[in-house]
Amino acid sequence: MASYRQRGKKKLWDYRIFDDKGKVIASNSGFRTKKEAELEAIEIELRLLKGANIDRQISLHELWKKWYELHIVPLNKKQATLNKYIKRGKLIEEFFGNIPLVNIKASRYQLFINQFAKTNGRDNVARLNSEVKKVLEFAKQDRLDFHDFTIGVKITGLEPAKSKEDKYIHSKADYKKLVNYLYNNVNYTDNLVYYLLYIQLKTGMRFGEVLGLTWDCILWKSKEIVTYRRYDSAKNEFTDPKTKTSVRNIPIDDTVIEVLDKLLKEQDTIDFDNPNNLLFVNPIYGVPSNKTVNTCLSELLHQLNITPKVLTATGIRHTYISILLAEGIDIWTLSKIVGHKDTKQIIETYSHLIKEKEEEETEKIRKIMSANT
Repeated sequence: MASYRQRGKKKLWDYRIFDDKGKVIASNSGFRTKKEAELEAIEIELRLLKGANIDRQISLHELWKKWYELHIVPLNKKQATLNKYIKRGKLIEEFFGNIPLVNIKASRYQLFINQFAKTNGRDNVARLNSEVKKVLEFAKQDRLDFHDFTIGVKITGLEPAKSKEDKYIHSKADYKKLVNYLYNNVNYTDNLVYYLLYIQLKTGMRFGEVLGLTWDCILWKSKEIVTYRRYDSAKNEFTDPKTKTSVRNIPIDDTVIEVLDKLLKEQDTIDFDNPNNLLFVNPIYGVPSNKTVNTCLSELLHQLNITPKVLTATGIRHTYISILLAEGIDIWTLSKIVGHKDTKQIIETYSHLIKEKEEEETEKIRKIMSANT
């Protein structure tokens, strides 16, 4: 049976579904009305009545399917995200088949992880292991008696194709060189991508976020850009933001305002179909693809003799973050500007820069204390 509660400052509803022994077997939250919560909970209860119960002879994949249906599907995640879950479920099915969960030994699970690690990076391997652990936790909630074969598993994986240093431009002089070149050469009819790269270098926006910019996103007076969605150039459609914290206002300077004004005026001189009022759309070729932008960026890096020579549009975002960190911008403020929910990702990726800044601040403390003795 299900119970419902209204909680928090926003008075949102949640539900919890219990088994016959009073254990929670499914839950979700964030509903605006009790009716919305009831509709989802009833659907799950119907699935349970139709046989979605857990027994000792169930295979790992069957258990994964029930976990997926009860815990993941109700979250209304994007299809692209669901496909990743489905792919991992397929891996589980192919390796373990119909072997009952209670018969899986730690050695066999380690073999599964090792096999996956031969063709995948450590992050992907850890993600797969984390998902299996969640499935087992799901089984524990139903008091299924089994040995947790994930305990003590060793996570390995392929080394990243690029080192952290190769993911962004780490010379401030090279960053300025690229920005200045783009500023002096932006031209709508000659190369729209120059405009896109310039804006991304000056805002640190994700590639899809930049593509999704429309002219109403430009706050001219307050000198800000608003981003609240993305654009998929392959499907030619808008998509939701990556996370809730991806919806944000990004500060821009006078030169960005100047470049945007130039782009707007150049667009206005051309009569073409732009129903979505996009910033970065070519009258003939439409919205540029990720491959087009990366190719153009690579050519520029070679032309200007900037390292690394191979850099993606994502690398520009990393460059923006590294430049601001080097300039001493507060890490919490920076996390908010780039759309991260916390500082964890920045700390992990740019730990060497943070360490350098920490050493500088430590030396400042010594000087301050020395001056007061």
